[in-house]
Amino acid sequence: MRLKEWQLVALALSVLAATAALAYFAAHWQLAAPRLGARCVAVIRLEGTIAYSTSQLALLGATADPDEISKLIDRAASDDSIGAVVLLINSPGGSAAASEALYAKVRELAARKPVVAYVREYGTSGAYMVALPARAILASNSSIVGSVGVYVSVLTYTGLLEKLGVKVHVFRSGELKDLGAGYRELTPRDAQVLEEVVSDLFDLFKRRVLAHRSLRDPGDVFTGRPFTARQALERGLIDGVGTLDDALRLARELGGLPPDAPVLELRPPRPSLLQLLLRGYPARSPVAPSIEILAMRPPPIQP
Repeated sequence: MRLKEWQLVALALSVLAATAALAYFAAHWQLAAPRLGARCVAVIRLEGTIAYSTSQLALLGATADPDEISKLIDRAASDDSIGAVVLLINSPGGSAAASEALYAKVRELAARKPVVAYVREYGTSGAYMVALPARAILASNSSIVGSVGVYVSVLTYTGLLEKLGVKVHVFRSGELKDLGAGYRELTPRDAQVLEEVVSDLFDLFKRRVLAHRSLRDPGDVFTGRPFTARQALERGLIDGVGTLDDALRLARELGGLPPDAPVLELRPPRPSLLQLLLRGYPARSPVAPSIEILAMRPPPIQP
């Protein structure tokens, strides 16, 4: 017997509702997972470019969304069963605003519980800024650390437009209103403004590093160059070179936990099917922005 059209629609809606309900309860079960019966060390991952999910930087690959990570940090701060936190970092940095937001959250967490930052592969620029409030920073032997600095990139395509015969007419309220627009070349005034932005953000970054770290050799720390773990240790950018187990061991000691204290990895809940269907993906421009303040783009280092 063939089902009528309204019956098919009702059946489809029922299946969708059931799936959404299961996903909802699964997500909330993950957030409210049973306590481990003993105080533990929480692990929070910071992986990928630090950027908000709606940022155009998300076009460049996996991102570490400050909104999602902040929720995990808040959970670690409020959960009495968590005695210490390891921030597991593998990030080249990201936007200045996103890095700033995470720095503030880690600083709040570190004021309440011991935090150990561990750099697995990259812990550079904005990601290094996020690690600064930690009680200790450790890094793997082959990791890249540092790149303390800021840059602004501007992409212009005036030559291409001329070859294509394209003319751009702009009506602006001031000479700097379209600062960094790719359809025109930078003027000396444009360059001055952008240099001031970079200088101001860099001064803030530098002050943070000096406030949190006792540098042994600051000579080239603020040139923007990256360092190997050994080089970073020599300059005082990190406190040790080791493994993730070493970071967990140190976190247990700082938190007054037993050597066998369990490890709980905090992860954001997966979005439900209904959320994906109703929300979809954030609208983004198909092209990269002409200006984006980034902390670092990792150097192409291969073993």
